[in-house]
Amino acid sequence: MYTRILVPVDGSPVAARAVSHALGLAKLADAEIHALYVENTAEKEDDEESVDTDRGRRALEDARERADEHGIPVETTVAEGDPVETIAEYTDTLRADLVVMGTHGREGVNRLLNGSVAERVGRQVSVPVMTLRLGHGEQSVNSPLEAQRIAREKLELTGHDGAVVDSPSQQSTTWVVPATDDSGEYNVHIDAASGRANVVHLG
Repeated sequence: MYTRILVPVDGSPVAARAVSHALGLAKLADAEIHALYVENTAEKEDDEESVDTDRGRRALEDARERADEHGIPVETTVAEGDPVETIAEYTDTLRADLVVMGTHGREGVNRLLNGSVAERVGRQVSVPVMTLRLGHGEQSVNSPLEAQRIAREKLELTGHDGAVVDSPSQQSTTWVVPATDDSGEYNVHIDAASGRANVVHLG
C-alpha cells in the first residue's frame, strides 16, 4: 500500500492533525514517516522568519516524538525555498507513496500550508496528496468519549496501561482527562484541535 509517507509541517494545529492521520496510516501499512518543514524566507522580516523557523523545528520534534511513541520509523528534514517547489522536489527525491497535508481555511493564509499550496503540490507530484482541513473553530477531538479514548492510548504508550480513566472536562481548547493507577494520579491534557496528548503526573 504505502512505504513512505511525507508530511509537511508548519507548527499549526491542522498540520499536527495531518501528522496524526499520517501516523495512523503508517501503522496500518507498516510504512515510514518523513516530516518536512520548509523555511520560506521570501518577503519576511527577520523576527517573523525566526518565529516561524522555531515553530517549524518544534513541529518536527513533535512529529518525531509521536512516531517514536508508536514505534514508527521517522525522518525529519528542514529545507529552504518555495514551499510548493520544495515539497514537490522532496516528494520525488524521497520516492514517497503519499503526501499528507493540512490546509488552512481563512486563518493562516500566509503560512506554509494554506489551501493554494496544497492544491499546487497536488498538481506537481505524481502520487496522491491527502489534505485535511480544520475550519474556523473546528476541533478534531469533539466528544468526551474521543478524549477518553486518546487518553487511554496515551497512558498505555507511557507505561500506564492499567490506569482508570475518569470523565473528562473541556477547558477552552484543551480536554483534561483525570486518571489513576497504582503509581498515582494523572491528568491527560489533549489539544482539541490536533489531538496531541501529554500526561501530567500529579503525585
